[in-house]
Amino acid sequence: MKKTFGTFIILSTLLLASCGGTSTASSLTVIEKGQSNNNKEFWILVNDSNDPSKEETFKIMIKERAIWNLIEEEKEYFIMYSNNGDKPRVLENIQR
Repeated sequence: MKKTFGTFIILSTLLLASCGGTSTASSLTVIEKGQSNNNKEFWILVNDSNDPSKEETFKIMIKERAIWNLIEEEKEYFIMYSNNGDKPRVLENIQR
């Protein structure tokens, strides 16, 4: 009975852990801001400030227009964002 219960707990924990995405925090420079034609989706295009040789940019979606309005292009921010596999990255926190 104890062995079965222990196995159940371990498997449940592994299942729950695999369902969530990952959060990443880094110092990033905002290259560009954009929004959809219907003004319902907002995003920023960023690159890694810590590695200037790395030219890779990526998009982070922003849920609230008020936050998007405060972000400035060509500025460096400390950004935390979620990354859930095939889904777009989503802003969780931003600080200057």
